[in-house]
Amino acid sequence: MKKWLRLGGVVFGALLITALGIDASDTLHGSTGTLLSRVIATDTSACPTGMRSVDTIPTLTCVDIYEASPGKNCPVSYPSQIINTQQNIESKECTVESKPGVKPWGYITRDQAMQMCARDGKRLPTSNEWYQLSLSMRNVEQTCNVQSKNISDTGAFDECVSIQGIHDLVGNVWEWMSDDVINGIYNARAVPSSGYVSQVDSQGVAVSVSTDAQDLFGKDYFWSRADGAYGMIRGGYYDSGSDAGIYTIHADTLPTTASIGIGFRCVK
Repeated sequence: MKKWLRLGGVVFGALLITALGIDASDTLHGSTGTLLSRVIATDTSACPTGMRSVDTIPTLTCVDIYEASPGKNCPVSYPSQIINTQQNIESKECTVESKPGVKPWGYITRDQAMQMCARDGKRLPTSNEWYQLSLSMRNVEQTCNVQSKNISDTGAFDECVSIQGIHDLVGNVWEWMSDDVINGIYNARAVPSSGYVSQVDSQGVAVSVSTDAQDLFGKDYFWSRADGAYGMIRGGYYDSGSDAGIYTIHADTLPTTASIGIGFRCVK
């Protein structure tokens, strides 16, 4: 949703609310909210099926509600090896879906995930966007699929959900981020060596680690390497146990990695 600010008025698409006609303090009959706030709250761009509108994160408009899965027109509904993912990509009818009750798409590299998101005019989230979405989640060890030792259908752990209504951010499968970590450098700073998270930056990425699990950071773990070009996956998977969480990151995963435990979701 695009927003324009004009002197004396606020424009939302084709809707103009003049400061002369409606004051922010004017209330609707029978309502405790102002007319202006009602218009602002309800005038949001529609999201595609399977996505949720997000207006609390400036760089996002819509987010997949569930981890991505192959659509009904894909040749392989549940890839069990990377060649299955390539078969899906090579089929022009194959698109990504976000829906409950299906196995998430695994055995997909970061670039393949980016291709499938782009096919629907979407993209992978940045690490910061993923973190902002997950911040409201609590008790993830009890509510998310982090210790069942088996992949579950999307949405099966119905309490593993963010305040925006986004399911399975933590656990079930790791999720690809769009970010790079090159020779131990992320966002122009060096990341710490592997260890339990003991301090994070504003994007939830470790700036220091400990040899002991830290309750303050959910006993989450951070993996990294000093040399090489790597992608980033966040959240943990179905066998992460207490290591899984909103601060849990593998910053040492080759972008060409494909496994049953790594999936993705798309955003706009």
